[in-house]
Amino acid sequence: MGKPRLPWKRGPAAWKVATAADEILSELDQTHRGFFSLRRAARLFRLSTEPLRDWTKSGYLPRKGPRRQYDRKDLRQFVEMLCERAEPFDPQNYERRFYSKTHRRVFRFAKLGHRRILWPCGRQCLSPVEIARLARCHPSLIRKAIYERQVKAIRPTPFRWGINKKDWERAFPCSVVGSSHQ
Repeated sequence: MGKPRLPWKRGPAAWKVATAADEILSELDQTHRGFFSLRRAARLFRLSTEPLRDWTKSGYLPRKGPRRQYDRKDLRQFVEMLCERAEPFDPQNYERRFYSKTHRRVFRFAKLGHRRILWPCGRQCLSPVEIARLARCHPSLIRKAIYERQVKAIRPTPFRWGINKKDWERAFPCSVVGSSHQ
């Protein structure tokens, strides 16, 4: 599945422009400049240049000026179009866009629950890096599960996390299938 073709459905950039539309349009009215370069237009929209490049590539924001610059009228029309059509881009809306066809609730840590782990024999507590190695995932996923309280963890030292086997099994039942001698 590729990027959506409609610019108001391309991530938070369109919504960010739509929410700041009054300021952007007033700046456009106050300037005497007739054409804007890519970087100057991105600065005006308070974005990086990448969304503008995508919108230009898809044909929604033409570059008709000298040296392929953006015309002031085209920028104004584009901002007004985003004001009418842009949709909020909050985390719930973000997840709903990706999982709307599945009609099921999204569990962010389902990958951890589906992995089968052989817990090392004689070890009651493992660090997120060690569990990530066993579960074949990135340690940041385990840290996110700790921060969002999906799995209970302790701090053996101020800068390290430790997860007990019982706490891991309570958070992700049936993921520990046995013990291995390491």
